[in-house]
Amino acid sequence: MADDPFFVGWRGELAGPTRRGLLAAGAGLVAGAGALGLGLGAAAPHPGPGVWDQGRKVAVTGTIYPEPYLHLLTEDLGNGLRPVFLVGAGKDRISVRPALTFTGAAVTGTLIQRGEHAMMAVEGIYPDPAPGRLRPGPETDLGDAVMTGEILDAKCWFGAMRPGHGKTHKACAALCARGGLPLAFGETGRCGDGKAALLFLNERGRAFGPGVWPLVADPVMVRGRIFEVAGLRQVRVKLADVTRL
Repeated sequence: MADDPFFVGWRGELAGPTRRGLLAAGAGLVAGAGALGLGLGAAAPHPGPGVWDQGRKVAVTGTIYPEPYLHLLTEDLGNGLRPVFLVGAGKDRISVRPALTFTGAAVTGTLIQRGEHAMMAVEGIYPDPAPGRLRPGPETDLGDAVMTGEILDAKCWFGAMRPGHGKTHKACAALCARGGLPLAFGETGRCGDGKAALLFLNERGRAFGPGVWPLVADPVMVRGRIFEVAGLRQVRVKLADVTRL
């Protein structure tokens, strides 16, 4: 007993065995925390290539259309004619003077992009006759579809935030939906696919009203019809044909 180490609180150092034990325990905790973090990261769904470069201001020209969601039809982003949805910097839509719709316009702001999808957090909209009036062309009917997945707010899915889970994810998506932001439908297992989301519209090809809000960010099954307009695919669905899983 006389030779056993004994800790004395006022001494400047711990006894050797005690010190070594605490160092080993601390190293084990650090290693365990690192392994847990790596495991959680590996298990999380890949967020995909969504990007919102808020430090790079751009100007894009084209024609503004108010339906089904406010968007600019443009050829400035490459890959032919593309719609760029126009939104505010936060969880809200913007309004545009009627004189600036259905005619040439220039929009300034920051781009939010994911795969073939594009959106702009708008700073300013100005008349610009240079592009003339661009037209989306005829829609293509791609037939009926039954899919499972989630109704997502398109701004977060495009790149403003990473898709998540749980109450925080649902609350964020619901706020964006109430703010009038575009809704998208992401199929189960394809959230990280930059081409997977479909613009989510009612059976008439218009934006949904408040009736769909309680279903946002929950697992659902939808029965609808898929269309393609200006290179962007839509799924048009009756509210009664959206079933929570």
